[in-house]
Amino acid sequence: MHRAIAAYHNTIEWLGDLVAGMELDLAALQRPLKRCDLARCGGNCCYDGAYLGDEEAEVIREVVRTSRADFERIGLDLPDQTVVFGSWQDSISGPKTATRPSLTREKIPDYPPHFADTACVFLLDDARCGLQVLAQERSLPPWYYKPVTCWLHPLTIESAPGNRALLTLHDEASDPQRFDLYDGFVSRTHCGRTCEGGAPAFRVLAEELEFLGGLAGRDLAAEVSGAEVL
Repeated sequence: MHRAIAAYHNTIEWLGDLVAGMELDLAALQRPLKRCDLARCGGNCCYDGAYLGDEEAEVIREVVRTSRADFERIGLDLPDQTVVFGSWQDSISGPKTATRPSLTREKIPDYPPHFADTACVFLLDDARCGLQVLAQERSLPPWYYKPVTCWLHPLTIESAPGNRALLTLHDEASDPQRFDLYDGFVSRTHCGRTCEGGAPAFRVLAEELEFLGGLAGRDLAAEVSGAEVL
């Protein structure tokens, strides 16, 4: 089943095993959010590209090699190298999608001031992901080619005590990517910001939770909802 839903077969199998025993940060998953509106955010979560696992990097290179004309047709003029080596804040390094200069700041009034004026090379002018558009054109699941961290955003899976995985949603106080002169990432993107009056995160992110939980036969939204009632 997993091979039919994503191009990253080994990654998805590994993720399914992780999800099977994963704990849920119930309080974080009830934080109020508002669903992303691409016209308002401009895809600002994509400004620095996405860090990739080795399998994801290999698959994306191959998709570009065999489908460059299709990407051009949907509006992407991709560089020769779409996967490059990146390093950020001494906290992460490895293969990532390349970036290009972007005018998103001029289009989005509340674009985070510490985000760079760049965008992932797969980001279309209308803020859709070219990898997702290509999959949909081929009647594949929408996240078939999309890296895990991209479709999972703003959710995060991290280590919990006892060497278990924890599904959480970092807020303005817990955002792990806050440094001097860099005021966080996930909590500053439009879809990750706390939105007073918004709906609980597990409802806003129901599609992501359904896909993630399905990898291990779990109904994650129902688990959070049940805990909310209790």
